[in-house]
Amino acid sequence: MGLKILIGDDHAIVRRGIAQVLRDTYSGIETGEAEDGLTMIRLAEVQQWNLCIMDISMPGKSGTELLESLKRIQPATPVLVFSMYPEATYGVRMIRSGAMGYVNKASGAEELMRSVATILSGRRYITPQLADGLIDALRPPSCPETHCLLSNREFEVMRMLAQGMALKEIAGQLSVSASTISTYRARILEKLGVKSNVELSRYAHEHSLLT
Repeated sequence: MGLKILIGDDHAIVRRGIAQVLRDTYSGIETGEAEDGLTMIRLAEVQQWNLCIMDISMPGKSGTELLESLKRIQPATPVLVFSMYPEATYGVRMIRSGAMGYVNKASGAEELMRSVATILSGRRYITPQLADGLIDALRPPSCPETHCLLSNREFEVMRMLAQGMALKEIAGQLSVSASTISTYRARILEKLGVKSNVELSRYAHEHSLLT
């Protein structure tokens, strides 16, 4: 039975680039492509995959929510996160949520293929940058950054608010009520010590949480 890998990224050129590199490395491989989180979930529901490769930020469902959905549908299928976001901020959250590896898109094709080979062999792929973040996360409780206090869901909502999304838009994307998102917003503002969405957006940009 051939190798089957599902690729989730909202940029077609990235998906096709990953698929081509995989085909160059593994003969007879079958790849699936998803341009958004909901499509990735649907493809995971109808077919068994040997590996899922996902970006953090995609339309529909993304981040830890998408990762947790994939793990719920196919518990034995490893997930590799391939994203532009820095390992220190996002990698630790994704590993804690069940990812087997995290690779920054700036790393290039060689590291991506090393990570794929490592994960397919049954081992986690941890870069030196991610290892540093994991070590810091294991230290007792003095969190160096205030946003470390946010839960995974609060972190996702914080990013959406900082990007200028309205409460109803966020609620629709996360399939919850607008009042629930309003409650999340209040908790986020309190934890971060900011008073408005403008200050929240400034905080997110200052801490490179959106790039």
